[in-house]
Order: sequence, then C-alpha cells, then structure tokens
Amino acid sequence: MRIFAWSLLLFILFCIVSGTAMPAVAAETASQTTATSTATKKIRILIVPGHQPNLGGTVFGGVKERNVVVDIADSLAALLAKDSRYDVMIARTKTAWNPILQSYFDTHALDIQAFRQDQALQTVKGLANGSLKLESDQIYHTTASSQGALQLYGINKWANENNIDITLHLHVNDDDSHSARVAGSYDGFAVYVPDHQYANATASRGLGETIAARLNAYHATSTLPIEDAGVVEDQNLIATGSNNSAKNAALLIEYGYIYEPQFKIAAVRSVAVADYAYQTYLGLQDFFKSKAASPYGSIAFPYAWAKVTAKKNARGPGVYALQAELHYLGYYPPAGKSFNDCPVSGMSGACTRAAIKAYQSARGLETTGLLGPQTRAALSRDTARSAASPITAR
Repeated sequence: MRIFAWSLLLFILFCIVSGTAMPAVAAETASQTTATSTATKKIRILIVPGHQPNLGGTVFGGVKERNVVVDIADSLAALLAKDSRYDVMIARTKTAWNPILQSYFDTHALDIQAFRQDQALQTVKGLANGSLKLESDQIYHTTASSQGALQLYGINKWANENNIDITLHLHVNDDDSHSARVAGSYDGFAVYVPDHQYANATASRGLGETIAARLNAYHATSTLPIEDAGVVEDQNLIATGSNNSAKNAALLIEYGYIYEPQFKIAAVRSVAVADYAYQTYLGLQDFFKSKAASPYGSIAFPYAWAKVTAKKNARGPGVYALQAELHYLGYYPPAGKSFNDCPVSGMSGACTRAAIKAYQSARGLETTGLLGPQTRAALSRDTARSAASPITAR
C-alpha cells in the first residue's frame, strides 16, 4: 500500500466511467443506524470475509488471506450466536457465496449495476456543485476486479434492502513492496470506516473505535502512515459504503499483515484467529454496552503451562498465551518496547525472555527468562487472582 493524492479532474472522469467509490452528501442521519437498536429488535449483522470464494486476496508462504478471514468470520459468528440479541449471517464460505447472496447476485445483476452507476452519478453532481469535498490524501487500495466490485455493491444494496444493521468486512493486509519470500516493512491492524461525509459515518466510527480499542489491547496498530491512526476514514472503499451506497454501519477490519508470525505459523494461526474474533466480539459488546464475558480480553489464557518453556525460537499457542498473559499482568512488551517491536506473535525471542525475567524479578524468583515450575505456578496464581481483582504489576 502507499499514500497518494487524487487529481480532481481525473477522478470525476473515472467515477463517470467506472462507478468507483467516493462519498455523496449524507442524506440520512445516524439515528437510522445500529446505535438505536433496542432490546426488542434483533441486531442484524452481516460478516463478509474479504474477497471471493477461491479467488483473490493476498498470499504469503502458502497462507491465503481469503481462507484466514473465513476462519475469523466463523469464530466470530459462533461467539455472537451465544447472544440472542444478534442475528448473524456470513457472506461466504471458502468455496461458495452464501446461497442468499448468490441468488441475489444472479437475479439482480442489472439492478446492482444501475445502483452502482446512480450512486456514482450522485457523487459527480456533488463534486460539481461543491457540496462534496475530496480528501487530498488517501490510502491506495488494490483495485477490485469488475465482478468483485459489482458483488460488493450488490452486498451494500442487499444489506440496505434487508435492514442489516452492521456489515463487517474482514481482511488481512499486505505490503506490496516485498518479495514473495521476504516479509514487508509494515505490521499491525487498522479499522477502516466511512468518510465523515457519508450518511453511515457516525455509527460506523463509534463501532470502529470500540473494536479498535479491543484489538489494541493485545495487538499493534499499523505502522503504515495514515493507517497508524488505528481507525481510518476512507472515501474509496466500496465495503464501507462508497458513493453513499450503504445505509448501515460498515467497517473493513485489517487484522494485521499476512507475513506476521501469528498468521504465518500454522500452530499459532488458530489461536490468533480465535483471539481476533473474540476481540471483535468484545468490541461489539462494548458498543452495545453489554458486559464482557471474560475479564482478560483474550481467550488465549488461562493456559496449561506444563509444556511451555519459552526457549529461543519456541513457537506455538502456548507462547502466544504466555505473551498475552504477561501483557495482561504488565510485563510484555518489556519496558521501552511496543507491540510493534514485540508483538503477541506466538514466537519466543528476546522480548519474551526479557518480559519473563522482569516478571520473575518482581515475584522474587530466579531470573532465568524461561518457564520453570515456580514461574508457571506464579502465573497460574496471578491469573486466578486477577480475574477477581486486577493486579497492578508495575
């Protein structure tokens, strides 16, 4: 990804030809959004794993974004299903669109195309009469295929017609400058929300901030300029309602970069996927002012530490859980470091050993930087105690 400035003339011509997304004047108020959902009305959530079944998305080391995001979607939907207030639908599996959406794409193709063109024309008119303003700097996004773009507009149109309250588009990021075998320069998550000129901006921003806060409790914010704000307004993403095409709260969540260890290491990926889903779920619960199901904000721990040693280059769910718990207790990342330096990645290294040593020192244990019986016992005691009464470790 990279930052760029739009040329107004070229942009208007492009909008006319292709229907590419830019915001139209907000014609409706945020009172029509999810914030007004009541206890008697189910909150309808559409989860859209990014890209198409068997097509698109970034790939690194054989790990396919389009499959990882389906796993996150399935885990998130399972959590939401436990709360009777939510009515949840997943847009696709790894191999096919949800039959409801596939049927809509098939039977409403001309309507979707007309909807896309009409929304783009409204944008062009707004730009011409001065009621709309273009933002000078935006993040560059890879252009969707013509079919993919039409399906995204179809999802927006279907969601509008079926009173969907929230649409969550799930993605994993990439840095296009790196080679096939070398990790890129950036890391961390970002939550994209509609530009402030959109009708769905207010509720989308509020929801985006609560989800970002939960993700940021255990994960780094993106280091890419503009994305480093954590919650990023965007005028161009169809997913968040470009050309004012979405009435509901709509987010696009980039959970991290595909080459980060928590995605790359197979043994860690499943726990990272579950944790990202859980933190997204907690963000939704926070938005609707519901009590969190766990005091920790992560499902990686409590953990059975018997086989976790944290030796150099040790990897797996136990290391991920250890890093998460040490963070919860106040020791990870170690002093002077950030999540960008020392992520919760499931891979043990200097950061993990330094955090263990700091914890051991605070507990009066031998500072080996490894997990022995006494350190494991102390972690278990602290976890149990903190569930009832949070500890201040530093």
